[in-house]
Amino acid sequence: MMHKKKSGLNLKDVHKVLRRRLIIAGFTLSILLGTAVWFSEYDKIGEDVTERAIQGASIFNSQIRSLLDESGVSDRMAVKRESEAFNHASRSLVDTRKGHFVFSSVYDKTSGTITRSSDDDYLHIEALEVALAGAVRPFPGEGETFTKIIKVAEIPHIYIAAPLLDSKGEAIAYIDGIFAISQDTILGFRKKAFRTVILSVGIVFLTTLLLYPIIILLTRKVTTISMNLQDSHIETLKVLGSAVAKRDSDTDSHNYRVTIISVRIAETCGLEAETIQSLIKGAFLHDVGKIGIRDDILLKPAKLTDGEFDTMKHHVPHGLDIVNRSAWLKDAIEVVGFHHEKFDGSGYGKGLSGKEIPINARIFAIADVFDALTSKRPYKEPFSYNKAMDILEEGRGAHFDPDLLDRFKTISELLFVELAGCDHEELTVSLDNIIQMYFPKAVEINMEKVSR
Repeated sequence: MMHKKKSGLNLKDVHKVLRRRLIIAGFTLSILLGTAVWFSEYDKIGEDVTERAIQGASIFNSQIRSLLDESGVSDRMAVKRESEAFNHASRSLVDTRKGHFVFSSVYDKTSGTITRSSDDDYLHIEALEVALAGAVRPFPGEGETFTKIIKVAEIPHIYIAAPLLDSKGEAIAYIDGIFAISQDTILGFRKKAFRTVILSVGIVFLTTLLLYPIIILLTRKVTTISMNLQDSHIETLKVLGSAVAKRDSDTDSHNYRVTIISVRIAETCGLEAETIQSLIKGAFLHDVGKIGIRDDILLKPAKLTDGEFDTMKHHVPHGLDIVNRSAWLKDAIEVVGFHHEKFDGSGYGKGLSGKEIPINARIFAIADVFDALTSKRPYKEPFSYNKAMDILEEGRGAHFDPDLLDRFKTISELLFVELAGCDHEELTVSLDNIIQMYFPKAVEINMEKVSR
């Protein structure tokens, strides 16, 4: 006998899924946050060092302002002397822990170089000069300072171009230079950035660990609600089926048997669990529309007249109207709406034929007739297994789908033996097992484990 695997998740599975997703989310967030922190720290040190470089240019401007007031840039030798003196003294004028100027030049408005000096002891001075020789060096506007971070020998440097102003704020000349960031500053930046990244990552993972039990708790509550809701749905299904059976002077046993038989046939076809769920709902409620049929027709012990039979046919649209009012029951329409169709198109409902009829309705047609033939009714004794199968065979290709009938024949005798000796209580147990298989709890909660 073929059974579908449960689609529900137990608590262990849920924990595993949650852990995996939280780890992935935490790892991804850590990478993003760590990258953002790293570049943020990089920007901070760039801003800090740039400020030091601008401070150095401002100090030089203040030192030669009196010279600019007196002679502009006509006294080039004086400007050159001041520039060289500034370069020698720059280590005391600017915070050398951040770095120092290793190259500077002063030029006039026509781009004529007034003076140029460099720190020949700086390890990468030649590489800097090569880089500057091929670079376009901007002329800042009056009162504007241009800065840019450039990399030479994989070491960041600050390029600065600034106007030299006289006391009136007029740009008389310009200075540009390279401020080399010290190795101590670079190493300090890397250590600080690394610590910050580690701290950020730690916060992310700590938050993830704190969220995990909260999510488990919320999942437990949602699951409990879901389980209660599903139990209510199934209870409604049983109550409706029972109400129809009592209305039709029948018992619940018929609904139970046709549902069990239908599921067994569906399993031989390898149908998906979702399809079998729909089949179970439809089998249980196949005649729910009979609630809307008058007693004198529904309970008539004799054969119905043509007019009465036409009225009886209305139980199909009545049934569709009922199940369509529930989102959970809506997929039962495949059986409720088409269980009186016949394979050759001679049935009623929509007059469908062959594979136009939903497979659940074609399966149910076999199960319904087989149970009717093999069950005791007020107006008849049960037929034998062989007699029932002969009648089904007579309907091959007319009432029943031949392929499905062949599948049913492979299990029919065992089903007949199994169901023939079952009382109502045993049928209830069998049906409950089927319901648990195809309507599993969304999550099986172990309260003791969750509380840990």
